[in-house]
Amino acid sequence: MSYTTTSYGTWCNRVSPYSTSPDSDLGDYIGGADSSWLERVQASGALGEMEHAYRAAIEEALPPSVSLCGDEFIGPAYPEDDEFDGYPTDDYGSLDFKAMLEDISLEEIVDRYDPMTLEEIGRWEMESKAKEPAKVAAAAMSRAGLKPYTYLPHPESGRPQAIYLKGDVREALAKRPGRGKRTDLKDAE
Repeated sequence: MSYTTTSYGTWCNRVSPYSTSPDSDLGDYIGGADSSWLERVQASGALGEMEHAYRAAIEEALPPSVSLCGDEFIGPAYPEDDEFDGYPTDDYGSLDFKAMLEDISLEEIVDRYDPMTLEEIGRWEMESKAKEPAKVAAAAMSRAGLKPYTYLPHPESGRPQAIYLKGDVREALAKRPGRGKRTDLKDAE
């Protein structure tokens, strides 16, 4: 089936008047962070993952026949009468894109794709008190079968340093033995 599409407006005039695109909003959101973390986000490719995840969340929130193409919302020129039922509308009866997207959390997206070193995994995610928490984290990641997302030069030594994404790390750590319901106990009935 073929139908005519039209523009429903741009990101700037339908969602965020001071921004040109979701990518720009994400950049503004993380822009005030520590400069070394921002460099790691850029160099590791995690920024691209964050942008992709944000755009995927936007697409999920939109009606199936509407898409965000670049910075422009595109959809059917002549939608069916009930095609947008259940989606918020503005005072003029048009789709309210800002309202559709308000539940998307940039904080959760950034947290999920936060690039972490083994040292950070050991200290923050595993809360290791070991003298070298990076070794504890390396062993845990190896046992979990989680490969690094990428490698970046260590800021001091220049040697390759494994980088993992926080969401992957948390999923791997949650699956470790002893982290779920115990299965070795008999029912005490």
